[in-house]
Amino acid sequence: MDYKIIDLGGLKKQLEVTATVEDEPIKGKLDAAYSEFQKNAAVPGFRKGKTPIEIVKKRYGDEIESESIPDIVNEIVKGIFEKENTKVAGVVDYNFDTRKSGEPLHFRLTYEIVPEIEPKDYRGMTLERAMYKILPETVDHELMHIREANSELQEINSLEDEKAMVTVDLQVIDEKGLPLIGQRRENYKIDLRSKAPELSEIHNRLLNSKIGDEFNIELETFGKNGQQSGKKPFKVYVKKMEKYVMPEPTDEFAKKVSGGKMETLEGLKSDIERELEHYYEEKAEEELRDKIAEELLKKNEFEVPDSMIEDYLNDLIKELQKQSGNQELDENFVKERYKEAAVRAVKWNLLAAAIIQKEGVKVDDAVLERTADDEASKYRMDRNKLLDFYKTSNDVKNKLLFNEMFNFIVDNSDVKVVDRTPTHEHED
Repeated sequence: MDYKIIDLGGLKKQLEVTATVEDEPIKGKLDAAYSEFQKNAAVPGFRKGKTPIEIVKKRYGDEIESESIPDIVNEIVKGIFEKENTKVAGVVDYNFDTRKSGEPLHFRLTYEIVPEIEPKDYRGMTLERAMYKILPETVDHELMHIREANSELQEINSLEDEKAMVTVDLQVIDEKGLPLIGQRRENYKIDLRSKAPELSEIHNRLLNSKIGDEFNIELETFGKNGQQSGKKPFKVYVKKMEKYVMPEPTDEFAKKVSGGKMETLEGLKSDIERELEHYYEEKAEEELRDKIAEELLKKNEFEVPDSMIEDYLNDLIKELQKQSGNQELDENFVKERYKEAAVRAVKWNLLAAAIIQKEGVKVDDAVLERTADDEASKYRMDRNKLLDFYKTSNDVKNKLLFNEMFNFIVDNSDVKVVDRTPTHEHED
């Protein structure tokens, strides 16, 4: 078997292989495939399983070999890459020359390699870590949102403010104002608390309307994939108005929204404060890590494999389809929209992996146990069950590996703690 690797520039390379049917692993794989087929072959003039192998090859050779070739190629490629110590990022293209049974095998595989990265400047960084102080007004603000979430709707004749729900009938009309058949939507609810930009115009019109009003307006429409499909003229009929009425903050309210866990309003506030502390602690850590990644990506330039970016985007599309109940998506739109984020994510994963390898960062039992202790205390969960789960989950171990890498960077950096006050941006 002969092969050569051609450098195509950048991270792209091409593997060209030529092998005869007498070369391994081709010979061993084909002999096994012929023997397996022979066991069950029913050829006229021969008992089942007794057909001479030469007749099997003559009659069914093309079919047997074409089915075996993909596995053979995979084994050949795997062996060559192991021999050459090649780290493959992804396959770009492959091409097989047509062949008949017994003829040599010739194919070309175009692929990208994982870039060799020598990470730098991740030691001795100057960083800031936020220390958020939870004030009484922060707790009150969060309590207000809990009350809003538990509001009840009460019918009204006219609007007092934006805290309302309006029910309308929407009818698409032509340039003369005549209704288009089959393009009507009844009992469409519009929450005036929404800040969606496409609702801003109708939002303002409804604020100055009352039950029974009709008006024409152009509204943005959307296709099944969520993309804007242009504005259309609508006739809007206002059918119903309801205002949101928040419950009073009482002990009974506290008991209700906590599912009986809190007997008093003060107990609920204490629980809210504890949850906010957890939230802002994680927020501060996330901000710190984002800053670390941002600075290191600026200081470490290297080429990113296109195939890895494509794989990332394809995985994202699958996840979005899953979240949308397998609705059809415009894949090109998704890829264009998230291309920049995909490049950053892939680049950071490669850089982080290089740091982890260089510094020998690892996740051992001590890390798993420490994490289980922290998470059990923070979320009031069973510590042993968490630990058992962590030990069997590769996803968790990979996440903890990144955590340990960040801890290493922070431990080897100059970190200044900065006091901050929550600004409620988390509520969105």
